[in-house]
Amino acid sequence: MTSVPGGPVVAGRVRRRATTGCLLLLMIPAALLAYAGYATRHADRVNDRREEAAVASVRAQARRTSDATARALSAGHATAPDALVGVIWRHTHAPVIAYDPEHGTYTATAAFSSDHDEKGFPLAAGPVRTERCFTLTFTWKAPATEWTATHAERDDSACRSGRVVGFDVTLARKRLAAMTGRVTPAEAARVLDPAHRQRPYTVRKAERSGGADVITVLVRESVDGAPVQQCYAFTRGRATDAAAVTAVPVATC
Repeated sequence: MTSVPGGPVVAGRVRRRATTGCLLLLMIPAALLAYAGYATRHADRVNDRREEAAVASVRAQARRTSDATARALSAGHATAPDALVGVIWRHTHAPVIAYDPEHGTYTATAAFSSDHDEKGFPLAAGPVRTERCFTLTFTWKAPATEWTATHAERDDSACRSGRVVGFDVTLARKRLAAMTGRVTPAEAARVLDPAHRQRPYTVRKAERSGGADVITVLVRESVDGAPVQQCYAFTRGRATDAAAVTAVPVATC
């Protein structure tokens, strides 16, 4: 049968082709949506695995640091609290190390972290840092011959005050490096709080030792209602840059 232009047969073919074209057009966004959903779920699964691996790495760091510090304490045979705090600080870099003379324990509160790349869709999400807060507790009691160590994961609030203390210590190093003239407790206090804004520094003493100035300062902070304090010994040579001023936590002021 001959198809007549504009006839019913031709019109039917046009309608069928139009319907097929519309279906194809509808299938394209549906396929894209399905792929996007799959890619997003895949990225989420990959990110979950990477996050789990990062958390495991952070916990392993805390465990290794705790064990290594205990070994260093046992090998060093130090007995003075300030020397013991110094050993703990060199291994943990904890801004706050609490000394409990009644129980013979030293507790360092520090954060450990691990970086990993997060997968995203359609673009990469970029690097992500996983951080956890820990307390590392070290104990020695006679007749023990070695230090014992325990570590516990804490809520991040336990580390917040310590982070602020760390910032205060960095600022104090910069200000003490700029001191001129003879170092006295009053002059150190003035330098640490030049605007008299009640900065959290209490200068306990300033003395000359081995050709360097040693300024002992109690640093107090309170974050989210959690007060914390830590004594620091700042040692200042003749140079006038912050790198020349060291700051080490000590047990008591």
